[in-house]
Amino acid sequence: MKRAGLMSIAAGLLLMACGKKESGLELSYPDFEGETVELISFSDSTVLKSAVVKDGKVIFDNSDLLGKEPRLAQVVIDGRVKGFFIIEEGKALLADSMSVATGTPLNDSFSRGIQQLDSVENLNDMIAYAEFAKKKYLDNKDGVLGEYFGVEWIKYGEPKEVLKMIAESPEKFRKSKKVERYGRYASLRARTAAGEKYADFTATQQDGSRVALSDYVKAGKYTLVDFWASWCPYCVKELPELKELYAKYKDRGFEVVGVAVRDEPADTEAAVKRHGLTWPVIKNAGKVPYDVYGFSGIPHLILIGPDGRIVARGESAAQTATRLSGIFGD
Repeated sequence: MKRAGLMSIAAGLLLMACGKKESGLELSYPDFEGETVELISFSDSTVLKSAVVKDGKVIFDNSDLLGKEPRLAQVVIDGRVKGFFIIEEGKALLADSMSVATGTPLNDSFSRGIQQLDSVENLNDMIAYAEFAKKKYLDNKDGVLGEYFGVEWIKYGEPKEVLKMIAESPEKFRKSKKVERYGRYASLRARTAAGEKYADFTATQQDGSRVALSDYVKAGKYTLVDFWASWCPYCVKELPELKELYAKYKDRGFEVVGVAVRDEPADTEAAVKRHGLTWPVIKNAGKVPYDVYGFSGIPHLILIGPDGRIVARGESAAQTATRLSGIFGD
């Protein structure tokens, strides 16, 4: 009887083991051989796991990370986010060409949502982007997908609206480090919204001199401030239209000033020459403008009126063209 009981227990354990799903993430990163990959919590930036790429691959077993609820993690190499992964039961795959893992129900759903969001982003219409992120957040606010789309809405949405959303959200969402960070940015955007006075800042140039935004914002003129970088493809894509606007209105009380953010001065200078920019460009601004105006991505355009108040911000070059046409009566 004793042996029969032990055999029954062993058989039960074997059945349980056979029925248990493998859970983990397989990464295919052949271009990062020997690099360390970290799996980092999206909510609080805690490092959950790390491993070295070997034979182009990394396999994370996440069975010890499974909890009552799925959670979102970032895949990071050398401080750069390479992709996202929802920790849930099942095996998922993330390749270097992908931004979100696939292979499990929530990851597949997240991947579809990101593809839709990317298609809106490619239009370079951040107002539409924010509205889409808002919809995805409201559709998923009680689940793991809600945190990501909520953060994207906070980054680019109308500041007063997103600050109200944050205040009314559950504590778990409010206490997320990303929500706290971008919530502060939303507060900065509210203080520098349309109708408010523009905020000044300074940057040290290559020759050691200090220049200020106010050096280029002239009373009685409209000034378009273009926050950009040489490495930003969306920024470069907008330059031809900005050049057309400058040529069209520069003799009618309109100025453009570029501000290079997170860009090496030499790279900025080379890009200015390569693209034939004839307006002044403040170099080496670093991250300072982010902390003054609270934007989260570039290009970011701010139109300042003759009285020093902000007329509009966050519009595309095409939207700015329409606005200037109305201002100058074309």
